[in-house]
Amino acid sequence: MGILVRLFNLFRSNANDLLDKAEDPEKMLQQMVSDLEVQKRKAKQQMTEALALQKRLERDTEKEHKAAEKWEQKAVLAVQKEKDDLAKEALTRKKEHLFRALEFEKQLEMHRNNSEALRSSYQTMEDKIDEIKRKRSLLSVKQKQAEAQEKIYQTIEGLGDTSGTMETIERVEEKVENMQARAEAYQEMSQDGSNADLESRFKELEHDSTDLEMELLELKKRAALPAPENEADINKK
Repeated sequence: MGILVRLFNLFRSNANDLLDKAEDPEKMLQQMVSDLEVQKRKAKQQMTEALALQKRLERDTEKEHKAAEKWEQKAVLAVQKEKDDLAKEALTRKKEHLFRALEFEKQLEMHRNNSEALRSSYQTMEDKIDEIKRKRSLLSVKQKQAEAQEKIYQTIEGLGDTSGTMETIERVEEKVENMQARAEAYQEMSQDGSNADLESRFKELEHDSTDLEMELLELKKRAALPAPENEADINKK
């Protein structure tokens, strides 16, 4: 029993230390189950040996009691034959066997108590293994959920600081707006220039026509010719 308890305590101490350093709790739990299964097999072997020793003690105790009974029968026979010396020798042998039977019974009682404690520890270990196996799947799901949640928050944290990106977008928008404003200005100036050029050309035509009419009128006056019918209109102009 003492060896099993020390082994179990040593395993628990090492397991806790490894669990603190473990990067993958799921694999660590699997390793714990495997290690406990090894300890379980060792404990089962000890239980088998303990049971074998218990049976030997029981047989030896029964053997000593039977031997004591035989020497008692021999002592009775010796008394019946009036062989007191042989009777005393037989009673002495009987006492020796009874003494050894008593020692075997004491050892057997102690061994039964130890065996019971060993079986109790073995059952406790089995219960722990079953508990870990039951919880392993749940802990695995919780681990994966925690890992996913951690990645989500890491992503959120990475997306949280967008000030530089927004400033760049604002600068691009401002540049595009300035380009659009310049394009509209160039378009407006182009249209104004075309209109002004067209009006100027028509004014030149009107000016040229008036000058020709005036020159023609002066020429006719000098030639003493009658004025054209639209002279009044020309003067008005």
